[in-house]
Amino acid sequence: MASRKSGKAAGSPPFVFRGTVKKLRAATMKDVKPGDRTAVVHVDEVLESPPSFANYAGHDITVELAGRAKAAAGDVFVFHAESWMFGESVAVRAVTQERETKSRAAAAVRAVGDPVENHKSRKLDEHLDDADLVVSGQVTAVTVPPVPVPATRAAGAAPEPSGPVSEHDPKWRQAVIQVDETHKGSHESREVTVLFPASTDVRWFRAPKFQAGQKGTFVLHKTKLQSEEHPALRGLAAAAGTTEMDVYTALHPADVQPVTAKPAIKAKLR
Repeated sequence: MASRKSGKAAGSPPFVFRGTVKKLRAATMKDVKPGDRTAVVHVDEVLESPPSFANYAGHDITVELAGRAKAAAGDVFVFHAESWMFGESVAVRAVTQERETKSRAAAAVRAVGDPVENHKSRKLDEHLDDADLVVSGQVTAVTVPPVPVPATRAAGAAPEPSGPVSEHDPKWRQAVIQVDETHKGSHESREVTVLFPASTDVRWFRAPKFQAGQKGTFVLHKTKLQSEEHPALRGLAAAAGTTEMDVYTALHPADVQPVTAKPAIKAKLR
C-alpha cells in the first residue's frame, strides 16, 4: 500500500456558515435525538460549502455543537461543520465554532462571495500545502516500470513467484515531465518521473492518467512504496538497491491542473 511520507493532517470541515442559535436541546429531524449539545440553528449565510450545502442559507438545520463552550438562544457563531444526516432537513456536526465578532475566517471568505468557489479554493490551498513538488511543464513519455533482471537459476528450476495479483492492482506507469518552471520544492534535474495508476478500478479511477504531450501544472507528492506489495515495481527497487522507495506520485484528481490554472497556483504559492 502507498503511504504518504509527510503524514499531514486531513483537510478542514467542508461546510462553513454563519448561524444563529434558535433553540437548544432541539432538532429539526425526527431521527436525531436531542441532547445537551444539539441545537436548532438558523443558517444566516453560507460562507463555504460543497454544492450539496450551498443552498441552505435561510433554513433551520440541526447542529451538534462543538466542544463545551456555552451557547444560548440568539448567539451568532461561525460554524465549521461536517455532514451528519440528511432527511426532511439536514444535521451537521460542528468541528469548531467561534463567535462571529472573533471570526477572521468569515471576513476572509466573504471577499470571494461564492461559497462553492470558496470551498474549491481552500481545498486547492490545502492540496498545494501538502505537496512536496509543484512544477509546470509537459509530459514527454509514459512507460511501464522496468522489470527486474531474473537471477540465473538451475536448469528445470521453477521460476520465481511474481507475487499475488490483486483485483485492485494499480497498474503502475511512469510519466516523465519536462519541467519548465518549479513553483514549490526543488528537483536537481529538468525532468521529473512520476508514478501513477493506469487502472480504472474503483480504488484508482479518479487518479490522473498521464499522456505524452500533456501540458499543465503538476502537484506531486513523495510517497513510500514497498516493492513487496507492488511486484510491478521490483525492477525500480532493484535498480535503487532497496525494497522501500521514495517516489513522486499523482493519485488525486487535483494533482494535475490545466495550463490555465498556472497563474492562480503561482499566486497561491507566493
